Amino acid sequence: MLHKELLTKATAYVEGLFRAKKPDWVKFHTFRHARAVAKACQEIGAACHLTEEDLETVTFAAWFHDTGYLEGIDGHEEKSVQIAAAFLRDNRYPEEKIAQVAGCIRATQLPQNPKNLLEQVLCDADIAHLASQDFFEVTELIRSEIEHRMSVKLTEEEWLTKNTDFVAGHEYHTDYARSKYAEQQAANLEALKKRLTNEKRKRPS
Repeated sequence: MLHKELLTKATAYVEGLFRAKKPDWVKFHTFRHARAVAKACQEIGAACHLTEEDLETVTFAAWFHDTGYLEGIDGHEEKSVQIAAAFLRDNRYPEEKIAQVAGCIRATQLPQNPKNLLEQVLCDADIAHLASQDFFEVTELIRSEIEHRMSVKLTEEEWLTKNTDFVAGHEYHTDYARSKYAEQQAANLEALKKRLTNEKRKRPS
């Protein structure tokens, strides 16, 4: 059974939450990111031949997966699960589906550890920005959030090192994402390495 009206309602609900509660320091994990992840879930999920029902479930997870940021960074995945579960229960979504949504959200915690195809789809959609052409603009927003969490200002070299290590170490989970994102992820990684090399050359001798 599909719940298309509820999915529309969930989208509006999440948008309202971000509009009402988003702290100033949240720059990347916004409603715009949730919308991008939901769209990527649709693409990846369809390519992975998810049923319409499973595609709907993972899309619910996509909309809610970072709502916990509205209550703070630490433990945000579990907070997101609580927000999603409360909304879905209030709207009589099946408990077994709520459990699937919760599993998908929890799987996005770094390092990602998806245990089934639905969780893999959300995890890949959540990190799709590593293979985007606006990668550097996006990661500056992430940098701002990390600096807030650490209560420190990262030097350019420190940030480029962290970013390079993360992009180099990340592997997508679905065959579709590995194939589709490989070329741009590699290009972004090479650009990062060049920037890092140039930054190191600026060190005083």
